[in-house]
Amino acid sequence: MSGQHQNPTFTGQSGTQQAYQPTGYAPLPQPKQGNGLGVAALVVGIVAAVLSIIPLIGMAAFFLGPVAILLGVIAFFLKNRKKGMAIAGAILGIISLIIAGVMTAAIGAGVQAVDAELNAEHTVEYVVTTSGPASITYWTPGGSSSEKITADWTKSVTSKEFNIASLSVSGDFSDPSASVSCDILIDGKSAGKNTGSGAGAHASCSGSTWSK
Repeated sequence: MSGQHQNPTFTGQSGTQQAYQPTGYAPLPQPKQGNGLGVAALVVGIVAAVLSIIPLIGMAAFFLGPVAILLGVIAFFLKNRKKGMAIAGAILGIISLIIAGVMTAAIGAGVQAVDAELNAEHTVEYVVTTSGPASITYWTPGGSSSEKITADWTKSVTSKEFNIASLSVSGDFSDPSASVSCDILIDGKSAGKNTGSGAGAHASCSGSTWSK
C-alpha cells in the first residue's frame, strides 16, 4: 500500500527477515548514597567541640579533633556519597582544636600567675610611733617576736614565706596621755594601720601579701 513506511528487509539462507533497529536511551543519574564516614566525622566533631570548652577535660579534643578531621576528609572524597556531614565534621574538628588550644593556654597562664604570686618575695615593713615607752609584737616567717621600745620604731623583713603580717603596740599604763600608732607596709603599700591613746594605749594592725 502506497504511503506506508516499511522497514528494510534482508534475505538470508533462512529466508526473509525484518532488520532490527536498536533504540538508544541515556543512562539515568544514580542518586547519592548515604555517607557513614561523614556521619562518624560529624559525631566525633560535635563531641570534640563540646569537650574542648571544659577545662582539663578539653584536652581530649586534641585527640578527637584530628580524628574528626581525618574522617571528614576521607568521607569527602568518597564517590557518589553525600558531602555535607563530612564537611561539618571536619570543620567542628578544626574548631575544637582551636578552642582547646586557647583554653589550655589560658589555664597555663593562670597557673603560672598563681604560682608566681605564691612564691614571690615580699618586703614587709613594720612602723610604730609612740609618745613614750611601749611594747610591740610583730610576726615574722620564723614566728612571733616582741620588743620594748621608747621611741618611734621601724623594722623591715623580706621573705617568700609571708602570707599574713601582724603588728601590735601597747603604751605605758602610767601615762594617761600616751598615744601609739602602727602601720604595715607590704612592698611599699600600706596594708593596715591603727592608732590608740590614753593609759595603756593599744593599737594593732594586720595585712596579707595576697591583697596588698
